[in-house]
Amino acid sequence: MRVMSFNIRNGLADDGVNSWLHRRHLVAKVIRESNADIIGLQEVFEFQLDYLKSELSEYAFYSIGREDGDTEGEQCSILWRADVFHLIDMGTFWLSDTPDIPNSMTWGNQITRICSWLGIYEGFYFYNTHWDHESAEARRKSAEMIASQHLSSVPWIVIGDFNAEPNSVELGPLVEMEGCEFVSKDNSIGTFHDFIGGPDGKCIDHMFVGGGIKAKFVEVVRTSENGIYPSDHYPVIFEVDLSGVRPFEGTDSVRPCIALT
Repeated sequence: MRVMSFNIRNGLADDGVNSWLHRRHLVAKVIRESNADIIGLQEVFEFQLDYLKSELSEYAFYSIGREDGDTEGEQCSILWRADVFHLIDMGTFWLSDTPDIPNSMTWGNQITRICSWLGIYEGFYFYNTHWDHESAEARRKSAEMIASQHLSSVPWIVIGDFNAEPNSVELGPLVEMEGCEFVSKDNSIGTFHDFIGGPDGKCIDHMFVGGGIKAKFVEVVRTSENGIYPSDHYPVIFEVDLSGVRPFEGTDSVRPCIALT
């Protein structure tokens, strides 16, 4: 299985030649050419999601706005191949002391942060998150919440924009989990390049796996076209071995892989 994490850059930002309309075709192209089976996108607004749905019909989508739990605000969108995986359940929680309350912030961050997830019938849970860029305390507590309240011995994958480099102490609660593999820890290419390109940016887009899943880092995708990059982040691709994972039993709630919003 191939997995991608990709912060596609807030489409409302005034980025001049790098604005969404100039690069949206590249975002869709990179996703399509990745041949990924499941994808986590960050910084997605509803109009960006609509465009990607129109371009990537081979994928089903789950995506929730962080401001109202519906369509408002940035989203951590999950895409998966509709002909490969079947859905058991899905949800979103807010990275705060009140995780069920949309737009909640209690850890010193000034921007709402979320984590969206899927339960996949074929035997694993998939989490896609975007942590705060300013507050180390918010990042640490985000790691603690995800590690202690959402991950178990059941196979799982956590990807996203963590706004933390591999040696950051904020990642500790995830890194130190028994059975956790920090798949991207040895990546030497910066994933945030601020539309400049090159390999020297901050390495802040990661993947963790646990519960018996095995994975390896594959590549940082540095595609550009006439000097324009798809985003200010490079997408990152991983390969995951699910040969030891078995479908979940005892559930009658398997959903068809339709596009969900």
